[in-house]
Parts: sequence; C-alpha cells; structure tokens
Amino acid sequence: MTAVAGERDSLPLCLAANPTIDGFLSTWLLFAASPAKVLMLAALPVAAAIWALLSPPVVLSEEMTWDLLFNLAGAWHLHLGHIPHVDFHGPVGQLSFLLTDVGFRLVGVGPRAFLAGSVLVAVALFVAAAAVALRRLPPLPAAIFVMFVCLLALMPANVGDKPTAHTFAMSYNRYGWSCISVLFLILFLPPRPWRWGDATDIAVAAGLLTAMFYLKMTYFLVGIAALPVAGLVCAHVRAAPRGWYALGLGAFALAAAPVNRAYWADLFAAAGAGQMRGVSTDYFDNFLQYKAEYAPYLAALAVALWMWRRKDAPLRLPVATGFILAGGAALLSQNAQVHGLPAAVVIAFLFYALLRELHLQRRRGGSMGLLLALLIFPLLSVGTSVASLASYNIEASGQGLRTLRGTNLRGLAAPAEPSGLLAAFAGSRPDYHLLNRARVASPGYELSSSEYVETLLDAVALLGKAPGRHDRIVVVDQVDPFPFMLGLAPPRGGNLWSGPDAPKRSPEKLFADVDCVLIPKFSTYGLWTQQALAMYRPYLERHFPLRSESESWILLRRGLAAAATDNEPPPTPEELAVSRNAGPRKGPLMSAAPFVP
Repeated sequence: MTAVAGERDSLPLCLAANPTIDGFLSTWLLFAASPAKVLMLAALPVAAAIWALLSPPVVLSEEMTWDLLFNLAGAWHLHLGHIPHVDFHGPVGQLSFLLTDVGFRLVGVGPRAFLAGSVLVAVALFVAAAAVALRRLPPLPAAIFVMFVCLLALMPANVGDKPTAHTFAMSYNRYGWSCISVLFLILFLPPRPWRWGDATDIAVAAGLLTAMFYLKMTYFLVGIAALPVAGLVCAHVRAAPRGWYALGLGAFALAAAPVNRAYWADLFAAAGAGQMRGVSTDYFDNFLQYKAEYAPYLAALAVALWMWRRKDAPLRLPVATGFILAGGAALLSQNAQVHGLPAAVVIAFLFYALLRELHLQRRRGGSMGLLLALLIFPLLSVGTSVASLASYNIEASGQGLRTLRGTNLRGLAAPAEPSGLLAAFAGSRPDYHLLNRARVASPGYELSSSEYVETLLDAVALLGKAPGRHDRIVVVDQVDPFPFMLGLAPPRGGNLWSGPDAPKRSPEKLFADVDCVLIPKFSTYGLWTQQALAMYRPYLERHFPLRSESESWILLRRGLAAAATDNEPPPTPEELAVSRNAGPRKGPLMSAAPFVP
C-alpha cells in the first residue's frame, strides 16, 4: 500500500465543493497540511504553555526537590568548567545539565535557569516536530502532534505521576519521550513527496539521536534499534538508503568517539552497581495494575495484524505498532516510574494515516468518525500536560508557599507546612502529639519539599557558625546541593547522585579535596546515609575529627584533634538514628560523649 498523497485533487468532489461542516472537517482532517495552518494551530497553545511556566514569580517544587537540585548541581559543575564523567560521575548524559547552564547565562544563576532550559527544548522540538508532521499529516493531527511533544517536554510533572505533582524531577525522561516520539513518526509513517524532504527527515533524525545520546542512553539505544526495523518494512526509508546508512554509521561513530569513553565507563559502572534493572515480577505486577492503560495499545496491535492479514494494511503497521510498544516497555523498565508510555501515542497517528487513505479511496474501514476518535488518544495526553501546566501556574502564583530569598536558590518555593516537626523529632523534650503530627501528611518520600528546604537552611546556618574553611563540601545524602546553593566550587571525583545502587567511590577520591562533610539527621534516603556512614566511617574518623551539630545536621571538619573535647568520631548508623531524639549539642564543637536517647 502506498503512502497517502494527500493532495486536494484526491478528495472526492462532493466534499470539496460542499461548504458544510463535513467540508470544514475535511479541510482540517484530510487535506495535506498547510504550514501556515499547522504553525498557527500549534504555536498558540505552546506559547501559552511557556507563559504558564514562566509567569509565576517563583519556581515551585512540591515533591522530590532534591531531584531538581540534582539538575542544578550538575549544571553548576559545567558552569565552573568541570568535565562530565571525569570531574563528576553519573549514568545520565550531560545535555540536561548543559541546557540549565545555558539558562544560567540567559537568566542568571538560580532555579529559573532550569525553566529557561525547558523552553529551549520545547522550541527545538517545535521546529523538529513541525518539519516532520507537515509532510505526513493533515493540519489538525499535525498540530496536535506538535503540541503533544512540546507540552510533554514543558510539563512540570513526571510521566506516570499525577499531573499536579509538580516536581521538575527527571526532566531527561520527558525530553527523551518527546524525542523518541518524533523519531518514530519519521521512521514509521511515510511522508508526502517534498523537495529536500528526505534530507530534512534525516537531519532531524540525526539531531534527535544525538540529543537522546546525551540525555539518557536508553532512548538512544531504542532509537538506533528502530533504524533497521524501519529499513525492513518502510519503503520511504529504503528509498533513501545512502542517507539512512550514513545516519546509522554516524550514530555508531558518535557512540564510539574517544570523547565519550568516560560516559560509557560511568554507564558500565552504574550497570555493575545494580542501576540497570532486569525483568522481574514487579514489572508484571505493574502491568497488571495498570492493565486498562495498556489494553487499547494491545488491541491496536491485534487490529493491525488483522488488517494486514486482510490486506487492508501494509506489514509496516503491525511491525511498527509492535516495535513502539516493545521499545516503550524497554524504556519504561529503566525509568523510576512504573507506568506511562507517551511514545505509544504515535500508534494512533499511524492508524490515522491509514484510515485517512481508506477514506479518500472510498474503501472499507475509513470514516470521518474513526479519524476523530483516533485523535482522542493524543488529545488526552495534551490535556494532561495542559492540566499540569495550568495547575502549576495557579499554585506557583498563589499564597501559602515557602520561598527562599537568599543564596543561589532564591526564588525556589515549596508548599508551606506547619513548622517544628523536625525540631520535635530532634528535640530532647517529649512531645505527646508528635506521632499524630507525623501522620497528618504522607509526602510519599522521607522528607517533604518544605522539610527538605528547612534542612538546607539549617545547614547554611550551621556552616556560618562553625569555624574553619567550608569551601568544599560533601553531603552524605543522595544529592549535594550546597556548592551550587552557596556559589562554591564543588569537589571533584564524586557521584552527582548517590544511593545504594550507585557506584561506590573510594574515600580517597571522594574526600580528597573536601574541607567538611555534612551528615543529615533527616536524610532524603535514610538507607543510603546509613550505608555510606558504615562504609566511610574509618576514613572520616582519621581525617575529619572536628565536629559540630545542629538540629538537622552533623558537620565534620578537617583538623588536628588536640583536645579530647574536640575529638568525637562520626556517628555510627545506629547512633545517627538515635541522634534525632538527642537534640542539638551546645557550642560549635561537640563533646566526646556518645549519643544517648
């Protein structure tokens, strides 16, 4: 079956000459896409989404604030000239950090730089998606596709989470889903003939693969795997073999380039430490839990096979549908979220193009009603992004927020919560309402965003009181936000994100140029803090003997322990748990007495 030509003279004359609603719908649902129509229809919602993101006076983070600071910390490394995967380590590519670093230069050092980076991604995706969709879809579905990929990148919530869970966490996943969706449309949906059309497709695909390589490797690998699959079943890919072969060779050359060896070393180290997830019963449990979400796509695969068997569809349709589902599942298996396959929306556009052709040829299976029904799938995804952005704008512009005024985190806001809960846990006086207070809110994580911000401010106050140098700081927690927060040079050689399944760094490398170590009493991931203390305690005892303490932190500093009163070892994991009930010690230096309940 050939690709849809989509020219106006292919439309039945009865529709072309009938100035009714059917004629209006035919113009938007059947005709070849006009650039002016697509750009007009898609640009206004995307511009409104950018306004919704940028217009509030603060950057609101309601959950997983430390993950937003992970991005800011990585961008701060780049801003100071550090080399990714050499001066700091992690399995995530550098592009998401580079975007925020560009934001630093555009809007200044602060949380709003992250939003500037997101806007840059949305603009690039708008250009790429419009160039691709114009050749393949009529005006309305083309505009919907452009809106889908752009709003997904701008959405302030994770795929698979509630739209109102505004986190900005793991932005590389949202960017990656958008990029792979555009690539799938290029590869699996034949275009209309257009001057320089093949060159445009190959250039856009090359840019997308490069972006995915430096965002997160899993998206790049799925994109590379899609190339030979498309070459087998898609005539438009086989029609330009030199260009697509060159693209494949270029992608492998990029992956094998010497400059990326350190990146691969971090990836293999992360996989060896357990960050690469294998197939387990948890994934099948998640599949069954969200079965209604996947049922329409599995039904689409069955329909595609049935239509191919009846010779109503080319082999390309079931193969592309199956690959998109399998590739999406593979991507999801390596993400923190347990459900959500945004790229599967491309399947609806594949069916749309086929049914449109059947309708224009007056063959069985094509109808205007079915075409409109297929657009419900991408429209629901667009609606989710719109709801997330609209709720973010309302909440970030409202009252009841706790906003930071000082440090490089100025302008960061978290939902205001009644103060004193952490102080009650850290205090020595009994509080008989403490248990009920702790059960009032269930943030889903060990710390709420407001509590996390409270601990950051407490650490800044502690650093300001303690004597000695505090230029290079390491935090025994998932993320070290203080170099960025205080405008200091971050230590080299450590993990940007730490946890039980992150590669373990030797203390000689991790603490080589560190002045002080901050140990949280209220960690974002208590299991990791306990494991790290058990691992690094002997080294910390020898090299960081001076100790101060506040409500939420224990500060260890380099120096010679000349007096017994100035020499107290780092806490054991068990002592750290007890210290939350022991209260802050008096004076900048701690006595040698152990923690007591």
